[in-house]
Parts: sequence; C-alpha cells; structure tokens
Amino acid sequence: MDGKFETQYPYLSDYLFLNLLNTTKRQRSKRMDFLVDGGGVEEWLKLMQQLNLLDSQQINKLMEQPIDASELQAFRVRWRDHLSQLEIPEYPLESLAQYIKQAPLYFDSELTPIPSKGGTAGLLSLVSFEMLRGIKEGLFEKVKKCGSAPCYSFFVDVSGKRKWCSMEVCGNREKAKKQYLKAKDSQAQQQQQ
Repeated sequence: MDGKFETQYPYLSDYLFLNLLNTTKRQRSKRMDFLVDGGGVEEWLKLMQQLNLLDSQQINKLMEQPIDASELQAFRVRWRDHLSQLEIPEYPLESLAQYIKQAPLYFDSELTPIPSKGGTAGLLSLVSFEMLRGIKEGLFEKVKKCGSAPCYSFFVDVSGKRKWCSMEVCGNREKAKKQYLKAKDSQAQQQQQ
C-alpha cells in the first residue's frame, strides 16, 4: 500500500471504531466511500495495521472469511446517526454486545483481543468491543462531528474546545469562508454609503 491511500482519508484517529465511522468523505460534491472505493475493506485493514490499531494476528484471523462491505456500511450509518444525536440510547449498547456474541473474543499473551471468527462478524466484534470499552471509559462524551459542513468526520475532543477534525483542512476552510463573508459584508456596507 502506498502513502497515497492513507492521505485520502479526511481524518485518522487512534481508535478503530472512529476510523470505521470516518470511511467516507466528500470529494468534488460527491460522497466517496472507502469501504467500496479506493481499495475497499482490505486496504482499510492494511491501513489500520500500519496505524498499529490491528496486528498481523488479528488481520490473519479476519481474512479467513470474506468481509461484507454492505454490513460494515450499515453499522457505520447506524452509529453515525447515534453519535450525531449526541446521546446513545440503551438499545444500541445491546446491539454491540450481540456483535461480540456472534464472534466472541479471546486474548493472546499480550491481552490483544482476537475474534473467534474471521470476516465481517470478527471485525464487527473487535469494533464493538472497542466501542463498549470507550463508552465505559467516558470516551463517547468527547466524540464530536466536525463543524465544517461538507465534512463527515467524527473526532475525539479532549480539550472541549475543538471544532474541526483537522485544522489544516476543515479549520482553514471554515476560517477562509468566514473571512470571505466578512470582507463581502464590508464591501456591501461601503457601497451603500
């Protein structure tokens, strides 16, 4: 895999579940889905391994069976909706536990969770386990959607003041837009005088 694929992602985090939620971006007014486009699920898994979010033992287990991108997309849509509401109802937590029951995890000597099944069930079990652990640790209270309208990304706001997933992309875009509108208003006021 080349670095080009990694730079296509709008925002990469230290969390597997956020990187799954952030597998879409707007490009030239169209929504791009990295689970289908740009290399698909296999390339995404390789990137997660490069980021040390998955190790070779986990990847090998996951690749034992096919991974269904449409099931991952449905999971992503459901959880993006829950996080957009800023509140996680009780029933989705039960659904996360169900994913783990479908492919129970065991732990190696380094306490790395390994799914008992490969494929879609195994991947969703790993993601669900991380999400449940994050909910228990209060991480989800810090998850925010990017404040830039065309951006689909979610991020963890540790400071409580962050507005954008990336200052380089979304923050600069929003600041430039604000400055442009301010200058335009100033010109309009000068012309009225």
